[in-house]
Amino acid sequence: MKKLSEVINQYRQEHHAIPAFNIDTFEIFQAIEAAVKETNLPCIVQLSAGEDAFIEAERLFLLVQKSRLNDLPIYLNMDHGNNISRLKQTLKLGFDMVHFDGSKLDLALNQLLAKDLVEYAHYFHSLVEVEFDAIHLVDNHDATVFTDPQTAKKFVDTTRPDFFAVSIGNKHGAIDNQPEYINLELLKTIATTLPDTYLTLHGGSGIDPHQVQQAIASGIVKININTDLRHAFRRSLNQAVTTINSEKAYELMAPVVAAVKEVAKNKLLDFQALKL
Repeated sequence: MKKLSEVINQYRQEHHAIPAFNIDTFEIFQAIEAAVKETNLPCIVQLSAGEDAFIEAERLFLLVQKSRLNDLPIYLNMDHGNNISRLKQTLKLGFDMVHFDGSKLDLALNQLLAKDLVEYAHYFHSLVEVEFDAIHLVDNHDATVFTDPQTAKKFVDTTRPDFFAVSIGNKHGAIDNQPEYINLELLKTIATTLPDTYLTLHGGSGIDPHQVQQAIASGIVKININTDLRHAFRRSLNQAVTTINSEKAYELMAPVVAAVKEVAKNKLLDFQALKL
C-alpha cells in the first residue's frame, strides 16, 4: 500500500481530493470500509477529541490494521487535536497523520507547539496538519476568521507542516437545503501563496457540490466529511427501529451501515472526477 504522502502528492497533481471521514461508531467504520472495498479508492478515517474519548484511537488503529490485511487503502488521522501529548501518543502508535488545532491559542504559542509537533511527527515519517483560523459551526457567520494568505505564509514558513486547514467560508456542520458558499478567489490566492503545502477543507458536508469541485481544481487535496455521515446514520436508524420488528442489533444496524456506505461511496467517487 502506498504511503499517505504518496497518495496526496499524486492527488494534487491529478486534481483529486481524499475524503477524511470521522468515525463515531463501529458501524460507521464498517460503512467506510465497505465503500473503500467497492471503489478501491483511498480515504482517511479520523477521530475528534470527543470521538477519541468514546471509541479510543487504539481501537480504531486495530480496525484499520485489519482492513490493511485485505489491502484496503485506509489511512489514520487525529482530527482537531489540541492535546499535544495525545497527538504524540497516536503518532507513536502508528497514525499516518495528526491535525493540530491551535486556533484558540495565541498565534506565537500555536506556532511554537506546531513546529515541535511537526518535527516529532516527521521523525515517525508521519504528516501534520495545522490550523490557526477558527473554523466555526454552521450557524456562525464571522468572516473575520477567514485566512489571511500572508499570515498563513509566515505561519507555514515557521512551522513547516504538510497540510494547512483553510478558512474561506467553510463551516462545521450542515443545514438541509441551505448550502454554504466558500470564497474561491481567496482559496486561489492561498494556493498561490503556499505552493508547497497541501490544503485541506473542513466542513465539507454543507458546501455546494459545484463549489467543492472548484475547490479541488484550485488545490484542495483533503476534505473532511462528518455531518453527512451522521445525517444518514440517524435517518436510517430512525427508519429501521420503526419498520424492523427485531431486537437483534445487527438486523437493525444493517440498513444503517448500507445507508452510510452509499454516502461515503459517493464522496469517494465525486472527489475523484472534476465536474466543472
